[in-house]
Amino acid sequence: MEKHIGVIGGDQRILILAESLADKGFDVLLWATDKSKVFNSPNINFAETLDEVIEKSKVLIGPIPLTQDGKYIFAPLSQQSVEIQSLIEKLSCRDIVLIASVIPESVKNLCREKNVKFFDLYEKEELAILNAIPTVEGCLMIAVEKMPITLHSSNILILGYGRIGKVLAKVLRGFEANIYVASRKSSDLTWCKAFGFLPVRLCDVAEYVNKMDLIINTIPAGVVTKEVIDRIRTDTLVIDLASKPGGVDFEYAGEKGIEVVHALSLPGKVAPVTAAKYISEVLLSLLEEIWG
Repeated sequence: MEKHIGVIGGDQRILILAESLADKGFDVLLWATDKSKVFNSPNINFAETLDEVIEKSKVLIGPIPLTQDGKYIFAPLSQQSVEIQSLIEKLSCRDIVLIASVIPESVKNLCREKNVKFFDLYEKEELAILNAIPTVEGCLMIAVEKMPITLHSSNILILGYGRIGKVLAKVLRGFEANIYVASRKSSDLTWCKAFGFLPVRLCDVAEYVNKMDLIINTIPAGVVTKEVIDRIRTDTLVIDLASKPGGVDFEYAGEKGIEVVHALSLPGKVAPVTAAKYISEVLLSLLEEIWG
């Protein structure tokens, strides 16, 4: 197996992942991250330029998510900016595999156009499921900090019953909350009913929001519209877990005096060590698939 890996951008998860890879015997070269970080492993070094990373690496690992604005690599720990278009152009000149997470379709199309081989870790079901755990814990941490009432006995509406929605509903049950789950799929609503949650058709959400103390959105589409917001109480907390641009009309909610928290990249903020462990497990398996 090849041993040279470049790592660019990312939050604390990436730094912890770099240490894990170095412990496995990989030579890791970092760029666009926290240069003040001190590593114990001699296998980790900081590159002087992006070109150096690309020249010396067989695989390039990007952040989670790859980007938040669609133009630049997500690099919150660095003052350096890495333009995605430029990065893909550089990779197209060399036989380097790009591994990142939550890669926008526009970037995937660009990679295909430039013949850059890529893998999206979040398309690995095992990582997406595991990542729901710290996401849910971070979400509940926000709720407990901001709500003036207990989760116990409160009315909570979860929008979406995917990976995060499922874990959310299960964990909230332990708080003895009144849990409503909204989904488009009739099969999801049937499962919710079977598990003791209160099923709500997504098209009927506006009829229920007025009684809610907490609304948590997991759907990456505009589901909390002006019509819905008009019926939300001003003392209701709304947490949006969906990736940008989210599923809430933030501007209109602000005009109505409703507090909305767009909670992005929670695993890296609340549990970076655990999140990095999950990534490492899936990444090592992927590297074996790539290199054999």
